[in-house]
Amino acid sequence: MKTIDIDQLKDLLDETTQRLESTDNNIEINSIVESLIVSVMDSEFASFWIFDERTAILLRERSDSSVREISMLGQRGVLAKCFLTMSEGIYNYLASEKEYLPSTDNPDDIRMKSKIIVPLIDSERLIGIATACTSIERIKKFDQCDMDLFKAMVPFLINVAYSMHPKLKDDYEKVYLGKRLLEESSSVVERVEEFRQVKRSTEDIDDTLSLLSATVHDIRTPANTLYGFLELLEDQLDNPRLLQYINNAKESAQFINELTTSILDRVSSQRERKISEPVQINPTKFFADIAEIFSANMSDKKIAFNIYIDPMMPKEIRVEDTILKRVVMNLIGNAYKFTPSMRTIDFNVQYDRSKESLYISIEDEGIGITQEQQQSIFEAFTQAQDDTSVKYGGTGLGLSISSQYVKDLGGELKLKSELDAGSTFYFNIPVDVIDYIELFQPIESSYLELGILLNSQNIFSAKNITRYVRDMGICNDRITPVKKIANLPKNITHLICYQYQLNDDVIGLTEKKNIELLVVEEKFLSLIHSDADDNYTVISQHGYYADRLYDLISNRVQTKILIVDDDPINIQLLKAILEDEFCQVETAMDGEVALSKLKMAVEDEEPYTMVYLDKYMPKMMGTEVISTFRTFEEERGTTPIFAISVSGDTDGGDQERQHFDMNVGKPFNKKMIKETLHRVV
Repeated sequence: MKTIDIDQLKDLLDETTQRLESTDNNIEINSIVESLIVSVMDSEFASFWIFDERTAILLRERSDSSVREISMLGQRGVLAKCFLTMSEGIYNYLASEKEYLPSTDNPDDIRMKSKIIVPLIDSERLIGIATACTSIERIKKFDQCDMDLFKAMVPFLINVAYSMHPKLKDDYEKVYLGKRLLEESSSVVERVEEFRQVKRSTEDIDDTLSLLSATVHDIRTPANTLYGFLELLEDQLDNPRLLQYINNAKESAQFINELTTSILDRVSSQRERKISEPVQINPTKFFADIAEIFSANMSDKKIAFNIYIDPMMPKEIRVEDTILKRVVMNLIGNAYKFTPSMRTIDFNVQYDRSKESLYISIEDEGIGITQEQQQSIFEAFTQAQDDTSVKYGGTGLGLSISSQYVKDLGGELKLKSELDAGSTFYFNIPVDVIDYIELFQPIESSYLELGILLNSQNIFSAKNITRYVRDMGICNDRITPVKKIANLPKNITHLICYQYQLNDDVIGLTEKKNIELLVVEEKFLSLIHSDADDNYTVISQHGYYADRLYDLISNRVQTKILIVDDDPINIQLLKAILEDEFCQVETAMDGEVALSKLKMAVEDEEPYTMVYLDKYMPKMMGTEVISTFRTFEEERGTTPIFAISVSGDTDGGDQERQHFDMNVGKPFNKKMIKETLHRVV
């Protein structure tokens, strides 16, 4: 976001003052003032309200169809909160605020995201209220710097209010408006200059933090080296007393390491909060990638790790991914650290369409936290018990940082826990939905019968799988869990079998009856194989598997696509877009290889459905490839492939128009590619 400098501010205030001098029309004055606020605050919209004490109404001078007055009698909302308390406020996730009331806080029905409000107070009297806001089309997070800048403008805005409504000021003097505003504009510039001085001192603090960070790094390196040498020395000695001293020294070195790590975390968190901006992500992939970081450790510790990511999640959202990732990683890491072997951890992400918000929870069966200790658990350097750092490590900074991050995201980190019974950390945060099309379309299948072959150790994992299947559209009476293959329903069409239940009888039955088989790996990475070599698919119970589960029960035939381009970047971009749409993608980087692949696929009776083809290719031009293949198709009598030209040259002449079905040109984007898919899928 842009920052207005002092010279620009002076020019802007001078220009505004001149414009105000030239008119006595209140509607024009209001428009000029709101434009000034938008420019100074780098916002999209602004409102300039003037308070009428006799009627308790906020008035806004506008000629359009927007709301012009709001009564404050018995009113609710963040605007009313500002009115009642005569205090400013920053609301970066306005719709998620408890006090939010659309009719008051968003009277113009904007798709509002962030709002900053400042009361105009003169001698303890409320003169009016000024606001600036942005929509989800142009997200900006207001901060204290913005508030200081806004407050610096208050005296100037108050004098504008007096000029519009002289009766507001009992002792109003008929002085030359331009002189009055010019004096006040100079005052604004002085206050902003003071504010900038404070900001520069803040930047000095940032420099100090950078020095601290570098120093801490320098401390941690020899501490780690010391620990390593102590371990080597420990292996060479057998004297009990010396070994005890070495052990004590190792603990000290480890403590230095943990303490410096915590300091770096705190410095890093301050920086991340300043630079973090919302970005567009695929939420399912985002959360699955985070969760699977822990899969191997969960397996080693024999913890049942259930990952549930709402299968009806939107495909694309906008969120501050850096700080959200740190929160989720910290909470899952804590759950892992404090949960004994043979217990369960559930990671749950759900989407609320009505509120456009995410609900995220991490539930463990760990050591738990007492009611008394829960009151302070989110404070810095606080841990649940005095000996926690000795037993489990850490300094207690993680939850404090995570709590602040969640607040920055527009939510509140909460806790439910019971000593020796486990803990649940959870929060809701608002998100901006870019593409609401669900990643998985609900399945409507009247013939599907799903069996789950398991033992008692698989109960928690099987419940998670069943939850996915139900949410994908399969009703309970079509899901049958059994412990013996003999108990499977005779009309079974799909089978999920846990690794240690898999045997020749199971494989033989599925092959004989043409049953779709999916095997759940229980020991991490113990079933490494190619699906082409076996007649079943493998998922890990410790990882994210909803996509492969969906493929199994939907019997969805993936669209087979060939991408032909000599630019590896174009190939990677296209491939990433298409694989998100459950397409089977293959590639070629020259014309001869492309033609060979196209012909071979037809001969193997597994033809491509679509081909994305660049016209300018090595060895054989793209137009020659497609024209030759069209002749081959006619000779074989096969269904014609759907061909898309992805060349920058959109005017390909008669030959290209004859053989290609579409041309998307370059540079292409996700929306363009999706449109091509909808032509055939």
